[in-house]
Amino acid sequence: MVRHINEIKKILVFPDYALVDCLQQMNDAGLQLLLVVDAEQRLIGTVTDGDVRRALLRNRGLNIKIAEVMCAHPCAVKAGTSTDKIRELMLDRNIRHVPVIDSEGHIIGLILWTDLFEQKVSQRMEKVIIMAGGKGTRLDPFTKILPKPMIPLGDKPVIEAIMDGFYNNGFNEFILSLGYKADIVRLYFLESDSRPYHVDFIQEDKPLGTAGSLSLLKGQLKDTSIVTNCDIILEADYGDILNFHRKRHHDITVIGALKNFIIPYGVLQAEDGRLIDINEKPSSNYLVNTGVYIIEPAVISLVPESQFMNMTDLIVNAKNNGFTVGVYSFDGRWFDVGQWDEYRKTLKTFEYVLGGY
Repeated sequence: MVRHINEIKKILVFPDYALVDCLQQMNDAGLQLLLVVDAEQRLIGTVTDGDVRRALLRNRGLNIKIAEVMCAHPCAVKAGTSTDKIRELMLDRNIRHVPVIDSEGHIIGLILWTDLFEQKVSQRMEKVIIMAGGKGTRLDPFTKILPKPMIPLGDKPVIEAIMDGFYNNGFNEFILSLGYKADIVRLYFLESDSRPYHVDFIQEDKPLGTAGSLSLLKGQLKDTSIVTNCDIILEADYGDILNFHRKRHHDITVIGALKNFIIPYGVLQAEDGRLIDINEKPSSNYLVNTGVYIIEPAVISLVPESQFMNMTDLIVNAKNNGFTVGVYSFDGRWFDVGQWDEYRKTLKTFEYVLGGY
């Protein structure tokens, strides 16, 4: 379905518009996109909410012209381009909106990701709980300005990228556990009702660790749930993971991933002061905790109210109290954007460009 020009006038702006006014227009439209046009409605640029966040992070101010923020070389298609070509373009460029232009560059329509990629997976009943209340000290100084869940990943914050991934696996019920700079995250999700999934919130009054806020859900969860950190992206088949969890009758399943660690030195093997061997830059494989878990409601009874508890503490406590804890060995791609080096690698992997970092 192509949005024609009369339907998308609400997202058209001129390059001399102030950023502060464009922000309001973007929020009202709910598409997280503005199209910058000239007086003849020829496309000259695009602005996403990711572009706006990057400008704010660089302290550009709200009164700058939108032309200073926009992408001046937008990706667009000519009228008559085949659907297959547009799908290929969206996948190749990892974009969610494609303007349609005529032979002279005039805007005549807009195609959204949801127009071409319909949900074909079965809807799942399990809730996804995202622990998004930490301060994100590993991403300092970024997190002095915005909370970690709002770190940009392309044109959206990482928490939304995580949620979109779950949605594409059939999940549409999310609970966000908030704490540090909670209002920013809450407002981001409340300002638009265009998302195809439902979002609820819980909020800790003080830092409670990676599991402590689960106490706020006692009595509310009736079925198996997924708990994940807000900086982890797994390209996983959650249907298979949940089947594994249920067939093994686990109370908690920890999703582990095989990770290779290289020691960047030659390792000496010695005995009684004599050299036996030198192993140059050896590597070892370890099954590491990804920070994503499947849990049953009964486990939450072990979480003390208003007390700090990390998920690893909850797992040990559950095991000591007779609950069954399993490990699902995941061999797909996963990304930890909670520290700068990994964040930069993730950006490169997804072929995103974040200027200034």
